[in-house]
Amino acid sequence: MLNRLINTVQNLDEALYHRPFLQAISVAMQQSVPILAIDIYCRLFFKLAISPDALLANIFYDYPIIPDSVSDKLMFIIQNLDIAVTMIFVIGLTHHYLTQKGIENTTLPIITNFIAIYMLLFAKNQSTTNTAIHYLLVTLFTLLSCFTYYWYYRRLKTTTSPFSLKYLLWATTMISTSLLLHIGLHLSSITTIISNLLSKNFFTTFSGLLLISILSPLLFIVGFSLPSELSSNQTSFNAMISNLDKFLTHGLATSPLPFPENLYSIYGAFTLFGGVGNTLALNILLLFTVSKKYKRLSILSWFPSLFDNNYLLYAGLPMFLRPLMLVPMLLVNITSMLISYVAIAGHIVQPAIFITPNNLPNMLLPTLASATPIRSTILAILIFSVSLLIYRPFLKRLTTEVTHEK
Repeated sequence: MLNRLINTVQNLDEALYHRPFLQAISVAMQQSVPILAIDIYCRLFFKLAISPDALLANIFYDYPIIPDSVSDKLMFIIQNLDIAVTMIFVIGLTHHYLTQKGIENTTLPIITNFIAIYMLLFAKNQSTTNTAIHYLLVTLFTLLSCFTYYWYYRRLKTTTSPFSLKYLLWATTMISTSLLLHIGLHLSSITTIISNLLSKNFFTTFSGLLLISILSPLLFIVGFSLPSELSSNQTSFNAMISNLDKFLTHGLATSPLPFPENLYSIYGAFTLFGGVGNTLALNILLLFTVSKKYKRLSILSWFPSLFDNNYLLYAGLPMFLRPLMLVPMLLVNITSMLISYVAIAGHIVQPAIFITPNNLPNMLLPTLASATPIRSTILAILIFSVSLLIYRPFLKRLTTEVTHEK
């Protein structure tokens, strides 16, 4: 039955992945990996050593205070690296999609999409919320722009100049459209709305936690920029605060916690090892593949994965719109949620209730944030081992594309 499921998923993956537009997306993502690696390592260095709430500053009492000027300059560099990652992806996608269609001169559409995406995402008072670039939005707009240009090109191919007035009219239309979308979308507001919804008590129930376990990898794979509550931080939720207040006031012996099963104790503590979908397990498996390509990727993404950043894997494999990555990620999330829910509801382990230092690897959360650290650690090892078993057969099918490479 498992082989049948994997075969079905692989066939669907091949049917989608070999479509020209997805091939163009894949090549563009992989071309952005070098600059993305610089971006992610700079961001990680900032979080660990430079920012006011840096991990090293929280661990070491005598850690030197970093001047604001240094912090501000590094953050400025990181913000520009974010822009560079997006623009390299847009340039690559535009070029590869149009050359597949037989268009040799792609200068105007590249310039147009560059300006349009910049105005859409990085104009004043709005920027991407984190390194999880809005791949879905960027990809849809870029492909729409390329499709309309190709349609226009087929009807104006007798025109000698690619910068004629008619083509410039198309460019103006696309840039104007991006400005209208920028005004209407308010991406940061969408993220805020989602964050407010996640604070509802519904997400302390079995149904709510199961829903999040399904939605988070689904949104991640389709390129939606997840709010921080679904990628790293669940300590601001009322359920977590209520649990901590109850423990500090009365302890665990007198009465049970008000919300033992919540996003922090279930989703945050047991499904984010290395990022959404416990992708640290995927990174470890890649280290042992025969493909040099995937080994290099796993080595490059190893350190960020330890600190729950899996965007090098996302762009390097790539994961975007790939059923062969979505299905095991869903299985890992659902299985991890079920195991941890049963363990907490059955009082086998105490839920994570303590607040750990910012930017601490999520794999340490069950040990440091639970009142039963040894049992929680054993549970985390069990869940991580199950994640390895789930990813392994799917990754084996993925790496068969390059089995000739030793």
